[in-house]
Amino acid sequence: MNKSYYISALLFFLVLQFLTAQPKSNLDIIYDLIEENVNQILLKLPHDVTLKEVEFISPKEYENLENRFLHTLNNKGIFRTDSVHSFSLKYSLDQIGVLYSEPFRGSLLSDYEVERKIFLSSTFALGINNHVKHSEIIETEFSDTLYYSDIKIVETPNLSITHGTKPSEPLFESLLEPVIAIGVVIVTIILLFTVRSK
Repeated sequence: MNKSYYISALLFFLVLQFLTAQPKSNLDIIYDLIEENVNQILLKLPHDVTLKEVEFISPKEYENLENRFLHTLNNKGIFRTDSVHSFSLKYSLDQIGVLYSEPFRGSLLSDYEVERKIFLSSTFALGINNHVKHSEIIETEFSDTLYYSDIKIVETPNLSITHGTKPSEPLFESLLEPVIAIGVVIVTIILLFTVRSK
């Protein structure tokens, strides 16, 4: 029983380590940025105001994000009514971009890493009775560092909005690691035979 307890604990920590090591996908980050936009819009709304009309405008490739925007609005407690005092919201999702920096290493033998930046640019207009009360440009950005090999994991294959231009791995540095490894093996063999012969 004691042995199975230790094995279970070890497996738990290994699974926990695996789950925490996964980077957040680009699509999830875009969803978070949309939620940030909704929060900024809600800050501009007067207290206890409802929306009677929401219009989502975007280029064709962003149309699938409309439901996420409306879902986020609904979760924040903005209810649609036909009241005369309800606001109308016109939201335009203008641009989404995913950028990767050139690969770099933290140390000589570490894996390549890239800095990932995802930005979202949008505009909105709040109006009442066909008069615009407030309009604003919203620009939100997320940045972090991830392993070069994780780029294919964080991008959603069928969604072009989650793809950035993947930087090429430096040729000289990718050749340097095997040369160092082979050099270490050669020096070890030479030292082994030199010490053994004496």
